[in-house]
Amino acid sequence: MMKKRTIVLIVFLGIVVGNNVFARGSDFSDAKILGAGFSLSYSYEYPFGRSLSIPPLVAYLEIGMHEYVTVGPFVAFSRWDYSDRSRSFLTVGGRGSFHLTPFINDWFDSDIDERQWDIYGAMASGLNFRQYGAFEHQDESGFGRNIRFFLGPIVGARYYLAEETAVYSELGVGPLGALTVGVSVNL
Repeated sequence: MMKKRTIVLIVFLGIVVGNNVFARGSDFSDAKILGAGFSLSYSYEYPFGRSLSIPPLVAYLEIGMHEYVTVGPFVAFSRWDYSDRSRSFLTVGGRGSFHLTPFINDWFDSDIDERQWDIYGAMASGLNFRQYGAFEHQDESGFGRNIRFFLGPIVGARYYLAEETAVYSELGVGPLGALTVGVSVNL
């Protein structure tokens, strides 16, 4: 039953994309998007008793691969200081985005301005390097480094303030937080 549904979905998308029934206002095949922002709602362990040394910063580059698909690298960094220790987080990896605005317009018979709004779903994957350190007066046993694999779905939207500049917001399992906001520029 699942195979039949998958085949029907692939055939449907092939017909729709093959017939180019969507508006051409948001063709990402030649896009080069540079974005930078910071993550909100990121907490690690103790919500009190810490100070934020470096906020969760995120930067990415997306390059168009298809009319609706962009892919590229990202990097994110943050550092927290506690009274007796510190924690640093560096996440590097890649992300792929599927730009949905033309599909939303077609499926829901809406008229979202595709030149002003970019609504997308993305998947990010990479490695999260975590370093824990103790200050001079603290025993360093139990502190150290570890590396974790990262995989997370994201839903986002960009609003273009000018032809090349947009503000964006992303919700989901981002590199360093559940909500990321920032600015992106079309290169």
